[in-house]
Amino acid sequence: MQQHNPASTSPSQPQATAALPGQPTVPGQADAEVSTHVSTDQPKPKDEGQLTDEQILTQMQAIKDEEANAHPLVGSSMDLLELEAEYANGSASFRNKIRNLADTHDRMRRSRGDGNCFYRAFAFAWFERVMLAPHRPELHANAVMAIEESKDLLVAAQFEPLAFEDFYAVTLETLQNLIHWTPDQLLETFQQDEISNSIVMHFRLVASAYLKTHPEDYVPFLEFGQTMDEYCSMHVEAMGRESEEMMVIALTKATHISIEVAYLSGNESDEVNFLPFLPDTLPYMPPLVLLYRPGHYDILYRKSHCLDGVV
Repeated sequence: MQQHNPASTSPSQPQATAALPGQPTVPGQADAEVSTHVSTDQPKPKDEGQLTDEQILTQMQAIKDEEANAHPLVGSSMDLLELEAEYANGSASFRNKIRNLADTHDRMRRSRGDGNCFYRAFAFAWFERVMLAPHRPELHANAVMAIEESKDLLVAAQFEPLAFEDFYAVTLETLQNLIHWTPDQLLETFQQDEISNSIVMHFRLVASAYLKTHPEDYVPFLEFGQTMDEYCSMHVEAMGRESEEMMVIALTKATHISIEVAYLSGNESDEVNFLPFLPDTLPYMPPLVLLYRPGHYDILYRKSHCLDGVV
């Protein structure tokens, strides 16, 4: 499979991931009359050990990146109760929720906490569901059709082909190959940076395109004075930006895939709340299930006896 660099974008598209340019430099004193007076009120230099705000932010981002890179982009399936150990010295409410959730959902799969976890978890869960259902070829056909239709959506949102065609091609090719792959091959594919991030970028652009082509439904939820193009450029299309509920809604509607999110929150209840996200069309398969902890999404799996027709 040809691999593509997800960092490439069209010159006509906003560079959401680039840092804003610095402020204009104030003209030097050489352009003005030189004074012979030597000021005694010169600003004191900062201590050599004092960091600027920019350096502090850079260090914080480096720590975050190092922690994220310690984990694979998508991990192997694991027993859900292993998650309980992470809260051994923390919230009893979290531990109780995990135990109760394990009555109906016994396994989970981690997605790296790099700000792209929702899109990556969504894509892997969807592709895995299709791959594990060779007896239902319509699932694969519908998935391929949804990805092919996403190209029309991107064009309707006035994205230039150069901005999305590489990401689209990688996503479609990965989906088409599923019928020939084993679960290990799918996992290995999603653990490759270029392929995995290209798929993430495709779904970011799809979510953005849906929002841009349905602004009347979502503009009222934006900050005052912010346009939909500005919001999508800053929050949806930029790699590493965490997803909000608006993106989850947009992606379900654009792909015709329903999602059920289990919210593992810190409230006093011992039960996990499930929130469904449904497309406008009749879903052609049961919902994907994602586990949400504050700021992070992973994949959740139902117990076999609770599948009730879920592939």
